[in-house]
Amino acid sequence: MSAYENPAYEIDVANSQNCWTVDEEFLRETVQRTLALEEVRAAEISVAVIDNGEIQELNRQFLEHDYATDVLSFLLECDVELADDGTAAPPLGRGKTLSGEVIISAQMAADRAAEFGWEADKELLLYLVHGLLHLCGYDDHTDKQRALMRSRERAVLSQWNIVPRDEVDLSRSDS
Repeated sequence: MSAYENPAYEIDVANSQNCWTVDEEFLRETVQRTLALEEVRAAEISVAVIDNGEIQELNRQFLEHDYATDVLSFLLECDVELADDGTAAPPLGRGKTLSGEVIISAQMAADRAAEFGWEADKELLLYLVHGLLHLCGYDDHTDKQRALMRSRERAVLSQWNIVPRDEVDLSRSDS
C-alpha cells in the first residue's frame, strides 16, 4: 500500500483511446497522491482517457465550445463551497469530500508533447493534475489564480521529479 493510498478515495479510470498505451494504474496513483497532497478527506473520482474527437464532442455538448481541448473537469458534488478568489492558502482540498470527473485527451497530450519536445505521458499527467486541482477548488481565470494553480501543479508533479514545461498554460482549458 502506497503512503498516499486512502480507502476513502474511490477512483475509476477508463481508457477508450488507442493513440498510445496509457498506464492506468499510474493514473490511479496520480489521483491518490494529488488528493492526498491537497488533503482531500474523501473522494469519488472518475478519469476518462479519450481522443480528440470524443473530447471535442463533450466540449461542444457541455460547454458549447466546438473544438478539441486537453482536459475537462466536472465537479459533481462537494460538501463545502468552492470559491477561489486567489487569496486562499493551499491546499484548497483540505478536509473536503468531493465527487467529480476528469476527462483528458491522450491524442492532444501526444500532439502537444511533440510540439514542446517532451514526453506524452508527462503531458497527460499534467492534464490530469490540472483537472484534479480544479475539482479541489483551484481556478485559473485571473493572473493570481493562475499563479496559484501553476504553483500547485509544480508541487504535485515534483513528486515524480517532473518539472512542467515552461510554456504550459492550461488557462484556455475547458476544465
